[in-house]
Amino acid sequence: MSTLTRQAPPFAPRAPTPSLRAYAFIKRFNRPVVAVLAVGLIAGYLRFVHLAYPEHRVFDEYYYTKSACILLGYSDQRCDVNSADERFWRENEWDTGAWVHPPLGKWMIAFGEVGFGTESMGWRAGAAVTGTATVMLLAVIIQLLFASPIWTFTGGLLLATESLNLVQSRTGTLDIFVAFWVVLVFVFLLLDRRWIEDRTPTPPTEDDVGGEAPGTRKPRLPTPLWRPYRFAAGAAGGAAMATKWAGLTAFVTAIALGFLWEVMRRKRFGVRSPVTTTITTEGFGFVLALLVTPAVVYFATYIPWFLHFGWDLQRWAEMQGKAARFHADLKPLNEQGQPWHAYFSPAWKWIFLGRPIYYYGAFSSDGVRQVIYAQGNPAIFWGSLLAIPYVGYAWWRKHDWRAGFVIVTIAGLYLPWFLVSRPQFFFYATPITPLFVLACVYALRDLSEMHVAGSRSRPYLPLVIGFVAASVILFIWFWPILTAAPLTEAEFKLRVWFTSWV
Repeated sequence: MSTLTRQAPPFAPRAPTPSLRAYAFIKRFNRPVVAVLAVGLIAGYLRFVHLAYPEHRVFDEYYYTKSACILLGYSDQRCDVNSADERFWRENEWDTGAWVHPPLGKWMIAFGEVGFGTESMGWRAGAAVTGTATVMLLAVIIQLLFASPIWTFTGGLLLATESLNLVQSRTGTLDIFVAFWVVLVFVFLLLDRRWIEDRTPTPPTEDDVGGEAPGTRKPRLPTPLWRPYRFAAGAAGGAAMATKWAGLTAFVTAIALGFLWEVMRRKRFGVRSPVTTTITTEGFGFVLALLVTPAVVYFATYIPWFLHFGWDLQRWAEMQGKAARFHADLKPLNEQGQPWHAYFSPAWKWIFLGRPIYYYGAFSSDGVRQVIYAQGNPAIFWGSLLAIPYVGYAWWRKHDWRAGFVIVTIAGLYLPWFLVSRPQFFFYATPITPLFVLACVYALRDLSEMHVAGSRSRPYLPLVIGFVAASVILFIWFWPILTAAPLTEAEFKLRVWFTSWV
């Protein structure tokens, strides 16, 4: 038999090498849903582990957790309502001294108390669930922006291990709920942008306009009134404001971003006078979705109040006015000209970690202390000092709408605080921390993809990996003062880098 007619031996596939098997394994799990669920598991574990300790109230839990208990209709004894002031507020405002804040955040604490009781686990469970969800929502935002599961996981990991977000997620106070609704506003806003872009036809070219065949119809720019995600963004903005009035900045920022995106959509489509056209064609939709809808949601959160006191709109309006006057008249100095709280921190200090706030302390006779400080992760906050200017430069240099999204959201949530005269605390920055993480992710992603001219090497990739590792390591280092773990005096001093941190 000649070699030309000889039967070929059966094909035997080569066994996959360990490197190929590892690649196939990674590829199988390199999916957005896996990344979001993974950071959710990490964030959930960190927020729920030993959540019930300390077993008594810390910082402003003294007000909000009792308010939640009162809303559930439990007795004074169960709600730990002891003083004459507390009984007065319960009778007259169906609340504690926290009546100056809207009710939604207190109801979110109450849901945890329904599930886990009116002890420490119950009054913190709602915050822990909400903080975990906030991490997952930021991961969704990163996936919508960059379509990369690796960066989705990285951004979620950075927020899961961001110290301020963790402390607020383990404390029965309002700010983590504000952060959740704020991030949800921007999730819906990005979904709205994608929804309308998918329905926008390709802009006509000059050839299309000049050589248009008879009977052909010129493509029109869609301007639907009903945009479900825009209305959802408005509802989330109303919920943010119904938690704390500081949530107002979220849907004002959403209006600014939505208007800017609509102007740019018309410019790309070749519309003359895109600003004027946006106002005339989108104005009513903006009013309905981002003004009327938030107002309706805000009012709806008071329905239980009306059921309790009766449908007295005048009394409700008077209460809103009293709350507004309380915040407007609140001054940082007492009659002696001294700060009435030791941990005031103006907004400009937040990004520098100028004044963390002391929540809890227990000290033993043998020199061991257990403390909780609302402290930010230095890698994220100080890294933002470089990341934010870089993202601003990228917006100007590359006209990247994603960079514009990061800058506008940070500016919209942070800068208004510079105009506020009332006393400020560092934990007010809680809703801004996801956006600091987002700025860092944008800068790190660009840095990781930079190549040396004429080479495929990425020389800055080790620096990017080092930053993420440093952020996680710093979180682990500060963990004891975030969770009241026992520390000796020497161990505590190693974690106090500046005198203003005590």
